[in-house]
Amino acid sequence: MEERKTIFDYLGQIFMMYGISIALMCVFCVLFGEGAKKFSSMFALGKEGLNITTMVQFLLMSACITGIRFLFFTDVIIKKMSLTARTVWMVISVLLVAAGFIMVCDWFPADMWRPWLMFLICFGVCFIVSMSITILKERMENKKMEEALERLKKEEK
Repeated sequence: MEERKTIFDYLGQIFMMYGISIALMCVFCVLFGEGAKKFSSMFALGKEGLNITTMVQFLLMSACITGIRFLFFTDVIIKKMSLTARTVWMVISVLLVAAGFIMVCDWFPADMWRPWLMFLICFGVCFIVSMSITILKERMENKKMEEALERLKKEEK
């Protein structure tokens, strides 16, 4: 049975996602900031860092993604959907939200194909890394549960 989440769990998730996003953006600013300065509002300061507007936009997007995760990975709203379907719909929803932020916030020119390709590649890599970490974490938790069950069985004998 899954434990009930509190608002603090969701805030923690928002800020964890936000922190990772901002850390990656800082690295991207150093690596690509000067070259991307003329194309993207995200890199308006070049390699000097991120402006407040961009950081607030990333915080809002982190909150939106956490809301989407809540929608698809709790049984509060969607009761009967397979894990695979939930994952697919979540990825599609996150891509749509990100595309909305890209266009509304002018993160890069929406009429150029290269930035979209780079975004999709970055998204794909991040998704694969995230999914791999999640699978590894689940396997480790399952192994701990199996070991605890074995200890419990031995104690009963």
